[in-house]
Amino acid sequence: HRYLASLGARCFPVNPRSWLSTSAGTFDIVIDNSCIDAYSSSRAALNANGSLVCLAPVYKTDGDETNIGCGIYLMADVSQMLAEAKAKYMLTRTSFLNTEEIFQQNTARYKQDLRYLMFLLERGWIKPKVANQVPLKGVMDSLYVVQSGTANGTMVCVPWKEDKPQIQGY
Repeated sequence: HRYLASLGARCFPVNPRSWLSTSAGTFDIVIDNSCIDAYSSSRAALNANGSLVCLAPVYKTDGDETNIGCGIYLMADVSQMLAEAKAKYMLTRTSFLNTEEIFQQNTARYKQDLRYLMFLLERGWIKPKVANQVPLKGVMDSLYVVQSGTANGTMVCVPWKEDKPQIQGY
């Protein structure tokens, strides 16, 4: 988003190995929506006064799943619950925001926000970056591209679209 970029915000790849070695200890704020390593790399990227914002729910990719069960829960689910508890109750300078819970608590506000975003879109004041438009039968391929972190924008499902385009990055 142009506004966030004007403030100095940058998006980094999901895999911290590609950026953490050159960025450790330099960020004022990190917004983590992937919880790839229980927020360890995000914490390491913060400077001494930096703040971490953890967003939930975290949707795991296929590579994150472990088929080893722990009673009712998969190990990936247990790891996610522990990371959430760590972010909520143990980490300093950390805020935890569960967008699904907030939506359930205040659906009317979300609807109003969506109407406002549509207003901005219709006026051309915001221009979302769309990587590709896909029909329903192309959603699974699109999901893999998004989960791999290679989508250059948002993937949009157009249910009435007939063809299944070749998806870049997959």
